[in-house]
Amino acid sequence: MSKTTLNRRAFISTGCAAVTSAVVAAEELVAPLGIPMRQEPLPFDFDALEPHLDAATLRLHYNRHHAEILDNLVATLHPLNLSVGNVSALLPNIRSLVLPSNPRRSVVRMGGPPETLSAENQQALRMYAGAHVNHTAFWRYLTPPGSGPAGPEGRVADAIMREFGGIAEFKAAFTDAAMKHFGSGWAFVVYRTDGRLVVTTTKNEDNPMMKDFVSPEQQGRFILCLDLWEHSYYLKYRNDRRKYIDAWWNVVNWNFVSRAYAVATSKMRV
Repeated sequence: MSKTTLNRRAFISTGCAAVTSAVVAAEELVAPLGIPMRQEPLPFDFDALEPHLDAATLRLHYNRHHAEILDNLVATLHPLNLSVGNVSALLPNIRSLVLPSNPRRSVVRMGGPPETLSAENQQALRMYAGAHVNHTAFWRYLTPPGSGPAGPEGRVADAIMREFGGIAEFKAAFTDAAMKHFGSGWAFVVYRTDGRLVVTTTKNEDNPMMKDFVSPEQQGRFILCLDLWEHSYYLKYRNDRRKYIDAWWNVVNWNFVSRAYAVATSKMRV
């Protein structure tokens, strides 16, 4: 990766996906799903997900936990002279990111191998960039109960049926994986480069886009994610993760799942 590339604002490529209707097949532009260096305003009030996810937990989660994560990410990037438009672009190759030249330095560095992140900065970026991306996605996949489809529809529903044998089987597989995950982390539905949909979990703030840190079987673009850290549910459900997961299914934003799947499966670049 060149220094020029790192200085440029990076955005996830826009693609086109075929959208089938009962009459004709048409192509539409698929909007990108980049992650900005800011907290996106929630498209719902904190109490809008009641009784499934409570307002007190959401307020604490968004206003304190996520806000502190973003502050730490900004503090990590600033001394590195990194200007980032899409935080997702940092995740695939954290260990090999090449630092841009730093105009604040009084001595110009000449020759030698490209300068990459220190082990300490790699770990900070892994944690805080991963956490910001995961949390931003987590909010996007939530919607007030009854405000959208009750389950997957269209192409993503067809893909789930092919891969898991049915919607109920898919939910059971996802819930089982989330329940078996030990400790803090995330549960994902991932669209892999081989076209498979897989359910997987990651520890702490790792992410399926982190090629340096997750196995090839886990890598890809995720189309659904669930926060498994206890701060996501402890106030209401204490340590009963199963009740939290069962409640979360009632507020999944299936419209956004469809959009994420359209982006993940796009073949054309514009």
